[in-house]
This record gives sequence, C-alpha cells and structure tokens, in this order.
Amino acid sequence: MNVALRKPMTLAEFLAWEERQELRCEFDGVHTFAMTGGTFDHDEITSNLRQALRTRLAGKPCRPFGPNVKIIAAGSVRYPDVGVTCSPIARRTTIMENSVVVF
Repeated sequence: MNVALRKPMTLAEFLAWEERQELRCEFDGVHTFAMTGGTFDHDEITSNLRQALRTRLAGKPCRPFGPNVKIIAAGSVRYPDVGVTCSPIARRTTIMENSVVVF
C-alpha cells in the first residue's frame, strides 16, 4: 500500500494557505479543520454577548470582536465567537493580537 506522508504545516504556512481558501479554517498546530456553519441559537447567544460587551465597554479603549477575526494562541489558530481587545485595530486586521478575553 502506498501512503504519502506529508510534513505538517508550520504556522506561517497555514496562514499563507488559509488566505487562499474559500472556507475559514482553524489550525491546531498539526491539522487543519474547516469551520462549519452554526445554528441560529448559537448566533443569537454570541450576538447578545457582543452587544452586552459593547454596552459595558462604551467610552473605554476596549472593544469586542468576532467571529470573523482569528487569534493565535500556543501555535494554534482559532476563530473565537467573541473576544475583547484594548489595543488599536487596523481596518484590514485578520489576526487579533493582544486579546484580553476570548469566548
């Protein structure tokens, strides 16, 4: 039996590869996983959480983000449902650095 052995992607290789994909993918440091669609209930919960955080953080330098911006933690790439950052955010940011909380 012929089995092709592939070397796992590095984090940099994954980030470059994912930019060319139609679907968003997460990376656990070894494997890639396509993101699937969610449910209305899940969307409602995350929407309510983002709104509550927006209200709570109004007038402060911190603000919520998610779920379309990725974070990198311990060599993994994830798309959190909601996160909070207190750092300035560039308009075309795709990777959120310096998150203070992630849901």
